[in-house]
Amino acid sequence: DVYKRQKLITIVVPCYNESGRLPFMAFDRFLNINSHVIFCFVNDGSNDKTIIILKELKILHPHHVFVVDNSINQGKAEAVRQGMLFSMNCLKTKYVAFLDADLSTSLTEVLRLFQIMQQKELLFVFGSRIASYGNIIERYKFRHYGGRIFATIVSMILGLVIYDTQCGIKIFTSELAKRLFQCSFEDRWIFDVEIFARLKRMYNLEELREVMLEIPLSEWTETGSSRIKFKDLVKVPISLFRIWLAYR
Repeated sequence: DVYKRQKLITIVVPCYNESGRLPFMAFDRFLNINSHVIFCFVNDGSNDKTIIILKELKILHPHHVFVVDNSINQGKAEAVRQGMLFSMNCLKTKYVAFLDADLSTSLTEVLRLFQIMQQKELLFVFGSRIASYGNIIERYKFRHYGGRIFATIVSMILGLVIYDTQCGIKIFTSELAKRLFQCSFEDRWIFDVEIFARLKRMYNLEELREVMLEIPLSEWTETGSSRIKFKDLVKVPISLFRIWLAYR
């Protein structure tokens, strides 16, 4: 069983009050035709019907859907981390990823990135929302421009030229993920920045070019309101400073 799963990928999906926007049918259709993919949904203390929906999906796909149920909300960073640890310890697939529950990044795009990762024998790939001719990137303008400012500051802090640290699809080999997700993160939301900071601790710049790749998405669609509240946005500069202190 473990040998068979060496060829599989587990996708961790953090969920907080997703009953109104979780694309149940999209996950169901995808699982019907992609037997090499396992989903680990993490219900992060939702107070709506999220856990009921996730259990219904598990009934339909008992061998390909697993649910981690947190009784209290711990934030996206810890929800993803717990899902990754569960996947690596219990499911033991060769690759693990995390993806936003609203499928702003489509499951088709996830498979495309995964294929590139395997072909190039990389340890880590991540999507990037670059609007260019031929791509369909639908994003609210104020979020786009705010994201460019954020990305510029993050690149300066990390000393890495990365266009989009916050895109909601990232894929890792399980061996690398074990090292990246073992310890908790400094921040509940912008933990993606910490992932890159941890990578830079592990590899020099030359090595990073060999093990990871930023891949522009062919399509990405803004699906609704962000889970980040205004009070969280106000704290972003403080969070970035804390991350800089922790990983300088």
